[in-house]
Formats: sequence, C-alpha cells, structure tokens
Amino acid sequence: MTTPPRIDHVTAYLAARGWTVSGRWRGADIWSRSEFDVLVPATDAVGDVVSRLRELVSCVADAEGLAPELIWREMTTPAVDVVSYRTHDAIEALTLPAGAAAIGAVSELIATTAGEALGDNRTGVRRRSDAVRLLLDRSLLSLTEDTFGLEVRLPYDDDPEPLGRRTALRMLHSSRTVLYAVNSSEVDAFEHVAREGVSGAVCRALALLAGPDREAPFDLGFRWSPLQPLDDVAVHFPPGAGTRIATIGRREEPAPDTTSGGVEGLVTGLSHDADGANGWRIEVRGIVRADGDPIGEARQSVTVLLRTADEYATALAAHRDGRVVRAVGELVRNRRRPEIHSAEQGFTLSDQIRPET
Repeated sequence: MTTPPRIDHVTAYLAARGWTVSGRWRGADIWSRSEFDVLVPATDAVGDVVSRLRELVSCVADAEGLAPELIWREMTTPAVDVVSYRTHDAIEALTLPAGAAAIGAVSELIATTAGEALGDNRTGVRRRSDAVRLLLDRSLLSLTEDTFGLEVRLPYDDDPEPLGRRTALRMLHSSRTVLYAVNSSEVDAFEHVAREGVSGAVCRALALLAGPDREAPFDLGFRWSPLQPLDDVAVHFPPGAGTRIATIGRREEPAPDTTSGGVEGLVTGLSHDADGANGWRIEVRGIVRADGDPIGEARQSVTVLLRTADEYATALAAHRDGRVVRAVGELVRNRRRPEIHSAEQGFTLSDQIRPET
C-alpha cells in the first residue's frame, strides 16, 4: 500500500458499501457501519493523511471481512468492477499447468461474455472484436493470498453502457443460469440454459474452473465500482458441478440459419436484465420478411433483440400507446421462434396506423 487514495474516492467507497456519516470530530467526518467507526480526514492535505488512511483501511477490512490490500486497491482505483474466482480449499502450491489453465479459463470466460455483450457471438463467428481485445488489455489481474484465486479488475469507463460493466453483468447472469441448471432436477434444465442465451463456450469455460477433474467447488464473486454501485454477489458452485457444466457445454449447437430480415407489427411483450446484461428483448407480432419476401401469409410472433436502452424505451412506449414498430437486421430461423437481431438504427416506429395484414 503506497500511493494513498483520494478522500473523495474513500467516501465514495464507504457510501457504496453501506457506511454512513454518524458525526464529526475536529472537522473530520465519522463514518459508521454496525459497531465499526472510522474517521475520514477532511482533505487530502492533512499532514498525517497516509497514516490515518492506513488505520481507516484496517478498520474497514475488519468490518467487511476483506484483506486490507484489497480495500486499499479498490479505494485507489475506484473506476473498476472486480470479478473474482476462488477455490474453496487453501492451496500452498499449485502446478504450473493447473494455474495456467485457471487463468486461461477466466480469460476465456471474460472474452466470451464480452463478445456476447457486444453481439459478436450471435452468428457463431468465433472472433474477438477490437473492443474485446482492448477490454482484455486494460483489465488487471491479481492473485489472492488466502486461497488460490484470481481477481480481475474490469475498467468502468465514463460511458452510458461501459463494456466492462456489461461483461460482468453478462457473466453474472450466465453463472446464475448455469448454477440453476446444475442444481435443478427438471428434465428441461439444459434447455433453460439455452433459452437464457448462455452459450456452450461459456459453459466450457466455467467447467474448467472446477479443476482438471471437474470436481472442485469454486466461487465467482462480483464487486462493483463505487462510481455506480450494485449489491455485491457471490455465486457458489458445489463439488462436482464442473462435470455437469461440461455436459451442458457439449450440447449440440448447430450453426444458426441466418439471413437479412425484418418485422413490422405491434409489441406484445418486453423483458430485460438489469442494465441490459442479457440484452433488451421484445416480442413483436407481425409479418416477418426474409430478404424482402414474407415468410408465410399470416402474422407471427418474433423475438427482437434490441441494441440499446433507448430502443427499449421506445419499444416500451410503443407497447403502451399501441404504436406499430419496425425492426430490421439479422434474422435467425433455427430456433423455436424466429429471432431478429436489430441492426444499428434498425429499430424504429412505423408510419403505419395499424399492423399489416
């Protein structure tokens, strides 16, 4: 712990983690959480600010059950979301191949979910866009000391929809979905994973985190930047989960039957995850066209994957007002119902008063 955090970053961290101002002492704020109190220097210019902040971090670490080094790091670099991977058992030493495999699996998991958040994997093309490569280049890796594990700090950019945050949310959604399938006795548990848009590549990367024999328990943790805080989350995978996850990942994934297409009709349903982690999805009932030609003679329901929160807001208003919408983009036809992945600026309100018949 060398360079001290800025006081505004310290207070942002405390506010995001549930600490509140409970009083003042000699011009400094007292922040409290449960039975713990810390004194935050009034400014960065206080002469003994470094020693005071070391004492503060030590107390915060005790209150939150975390290592002081982690608290210090998060206070000095607040513009990051932290994704962590941990085994359950203390490991004094790890073979080089096992350690390299864990790092590779975490890296692949982040790259895949980042690509999915951008839409790179919708057509099954295995490529990493420049944005994904840049995200990986800017993400910082550190090792944990108590048990074997990794922490990856994803940059939280000054952007309405930062890719690092979208990637972490997508990874959280996929992890929870896969864990539900692992613990479920329902016969369609595997289908549930596919319906939620979790790819086989994500499942295979998760399975690798269970160790070479796919039997070890592990945790994935998610801590959010205090610049835009969310509740911290940990997803616990039990012993033996890796084997079942690998089976899910081996499910057949036929290449999608895709073409240019579109639909024009009324919005009949809407759904999305927090901050669009799994995309903004709506249901539209209308005449579906492929390469300009109608598919069938009757109107049908199609799932439309929107690109932005603004488009989702437009769809919500159209649903409320009974307005006709038009969506054009990539049409995927080898699923239970057609899907349209809207092109950039491919979702608009239609001039039609009522749907085409």
